[in-house]
Amino acid sequence: METKREINLDSVLESLGPYGRYNLLNFVLLLFPVMLSAFYECGFIFEAQQQTYRCKVHGCEERFNDTSWVEYAIPLAEDGERDQCKVYVPLNATREFMCVPEDFSNKTRECDEFVYEEGQSFIKEFNLGCQEWKRALVGTIHNTGMFAAMLFTGAISDRYGRKVAIGIASCASFIFGISRAFAPNYLTFLAFHFLEAGFGGGLYPSAYVLAVELVGLKQRVLVSAMCNMTFVVGVVLIAVVAWFVDNWRTYILILYAPAIIVGAYVWFMNESSRWLLSKGRRDEAIRILKRAAKINKLDPRSLDLDALGDPLLKPQNQTMDKKSQFSKAIRSSIMWKRVSICSFLWLTCSLVYYGMSINSVMLSKNRYVSFMLVVLVEIPAYVVVVIVLDKYGRKKTLIANYVTCAVMSLLFAFLPRSDWYSIALYLVGKWSVTLAYSSVYIYVSEVFPTNMRQTLISVCSTSGRIGSLIAPLTPLLSQYHKSMPTVIFGGMCIISSTLVLMLPETRNMRLPDTIEEAEALSKMKNRADIL
Repeated sequence: METKREINLDSVLESLGPYGRYNLLNFVLLLFPVMLSAFYECGFIFEAQQQTYRCKVHGCEERFNDTSWVEYAIPLAEDGERDQCKVYVPLNATREFMCVPEDFSNKTRECDEFVYEEGQSFIKEFNLGCQEWKRALVGTIHNTGMFAAMLFTGAISDRYGRKVAIGIASCASFIFGISRAFAPNYLTFLAFHFLEAGFGGGLYPSAYVLAVELVGLKQRVLVSAMCNMTFVVGVVLIAVVAWFVDNWRTYILILYAPAIIVGAYVWFMNESSRWLLSKGRRDEAIRILKRAAKINKLDPRSLDLDALGDPLLKPQNQTMDKKSQFSKAIRSSIMWKRVSICSFLWLTCSLVYYGMSINSVMLSKNRYVSFMLVVLVEIPAYVVVVIVLDKYGRKKTLIANYVTCAVMSLLFAFLPRSDWYSIALYLVGKWSVTLAYSSVYIYVSEVFPTNMRQTLISVCSTSGRIGSLIAPLTPLLSQYHKSMPTVIFGGMCIISSTLVLMLPETRNMRLPDTIEEAEALSKMKNRADIL
């Protein structure tokens, strides 16, 4: 008896054509929120950027067109620049105060008022002079909100659909982002930062998942690279906007106003046919695929949609199988070791990646150009990673890039600073950690079994978010020693490169489906190494 042929969704998507009008239109509509997510994940770097200020010296500020008294009134800091937080104590002389050396003692005191540079900056408006921790706290609060977003973004996307998650995230970004632009005080500003990140932080992963689910297996790497590069373009645009807009409230309005565009059109987009099939909504999925075929000028009958099975339907004993696999994972020392090491690798990548991005504004006199260079170096990294992972393997790639990043960071920390080679060292370090970060995303998914993969990856990803929470605080360390942040980055990378040696190679290995198969990876040799 002839059995009915089941058509896999990936083969249907291949037949549909990955570069037809339907897909290209959807890519444009989805890459726009990907670019906006770069605004919302990294915009705080310039929103609460460092500000030049000094103590206000009463009796001297009124001397128009004459600031020669500054060298008598303001002491030098350790870096040779004028101290921002201290002033020489004026002498209580009976004669008239003339702002000359004789009017100041050699003792210093903390400032009670500040004079800020021109422009409407966040620090100036909320008078945060010499309260660097409050400025750094903005990034930590924002990333805490992003951490909270991870707890429910996936649940919304999986339960209610990809476009619903995108719509909620974009609308939340618009509402709380615009509200932050009108915050009357520092605490309200922080509250809106947390709410915006907490409810809008799922914009990138939701748009990314929907874009990847538009195509078949062969095009997923390319789509992933497109999303990564679009994100980089968005981060570069942040620096461009900040360069030309010196009012922090206007800067926020420019970044967050476009979110309403996504919130308006996403509801008219088609849902992911893969997600619909996973929910048993086969008829809706088929209608969408037929519509896509017509837009691509194909005959829907050529796709054999009537025979489309649901490749994501699970057997009835799935719940019991999950419980069994979870129980085995808990008892497995190999899995515990693997989860611990992968979590640390993810933590290192996140801390060093975001830390180097945030600290890059101090590389040279032009903070905007420095930031753009450090970001643009990521683009070739995303291209190279696809080549080296398959050619040299996961472990060699990770070790080489962790070691490279460590060496560059330590050289940058201890060599005398020079504009040209210091920036070159920093750029190579950032390029290396970007390669490592991309490799970790792929590698972690290959060392865990199918039934537990998403759960265990989420554990590792959560550890990574801890790194992004700490990263905004690393500039505070430079107050104790200017090289302390990069020394920490280098040390973390050295530890990670050593830990990679304890993990199995997964190049040319089939993805493990069970705990037993995942454990067996540690005992197997890569077939490519044998040949």
